[in-house]
Amino acid sequence: MEKEKPEGLDKKSAVANQDDLKQELKPTDAGKNEGKAPETSNASPSGSGTKGKQSAPKTTKKKRQKAPKDANAPKHPLTGYVRYMNEHREGVRQKHPNLTPIEVTKIMAEEWSKLSEERKKPYLEAAEVDKERYNKEISEYKLNNEAKAKALQNESQVAKKEVTGPKVVISSIPYVNGKVEQKVARQGDYDIPIFTEDFLDHNKTIDSELRTLRKSNIDYEQQNSVLEKHVENMENGIQKLDGEKNSLEAQNVVLENYLKKLRAALANALQGLPLASEYSGATIDNIDQYLEKLHQMADSSTQGHTLNKAKDIIRKLDLHNLTL
Repeated sequence: MEKEKPEGLDKKSAVANQDDLKQELKPTDAGKNEGKAPETSNASPSGSGTKGKQSAPKTTKKKRQKAPKDANAPKHPLTGYVRYMNEHREGVRQKHPNLTPIEVTKIMAEEWSKLSEERKKPYLEAAEVDKERYNKEISEYKLNNEAKAKALQNESQVAKKEVTGPKVVISSIPYVNGKVEQKVARQGDYDIPIFTEDFLDHNKTIDSELRTLRKSNIDYEQQNSVLEKHVENMENGIQKLDGEKNSLEAQNVVLENYLKKLRAALANALQGLPLASEYSGATIDNIDQYLEKLHQMADSSTQGHTLNKAKDIIRKLDLHNLTL
């Protein structure tokens, strides 16, 4: 029993020594942390109720770039209406300085619609000349573009023929008859012509031409509508003139019949009255010359007796019975 006591004491003393070592080490650890500054927390207090907003990155949409205009392309023709507006726009602006451009355009459109065909004629003729010029230039322009496109296509084909792709040799394959033949596999050229930049540029030019053609088509439709109205007015005027002509022709026939009756009546009444030695009397054939001779005698105041007889005969004629 006495031998076991010293062993228990040794264990207690070892534990005490370890506690002393821990206490000695604690001040050193605390001293190391004395030089450190307290860390500041960025977290907001729990009672504040506000949360940190995360800024989402803004996505910018890329604008579609318009095809550049070809400087060599011919200038589009101007219609007669546009030419009239370009010529008179400044004058209308000076007369009405307080109006907006849209109101000025409305005023000029009303003036154009009220213009006579003679006033519109020089503008429309100039538009036709400009249209012929544009058709001629656009045909030459298209031919030049087609020639350039063919030349570029030929150059690309020649360049592809000159560039030979690398060859890959495959291992020899024995045949049934015992012969051995080496097969060669070539890497193909996958540059399809429709995806080249030249083709895309060509499509852009064609697209711009189509837009211009659509605009010119709209202008032509407007001109056609104006011309159709003009044709309708002309047809109505022609019908009106035809009706007036027919009525005048009918009236002329009635007057000719009345004139024939009047000549016959005068010839019958004056056939027994001679005029000097020239006319023994009036007839249907010489009634016009006979009356002209009487008129000359009345102007010269000669042969008053003959004139008085002629006046008496004409007074006695009952011309009211001559119906038209």
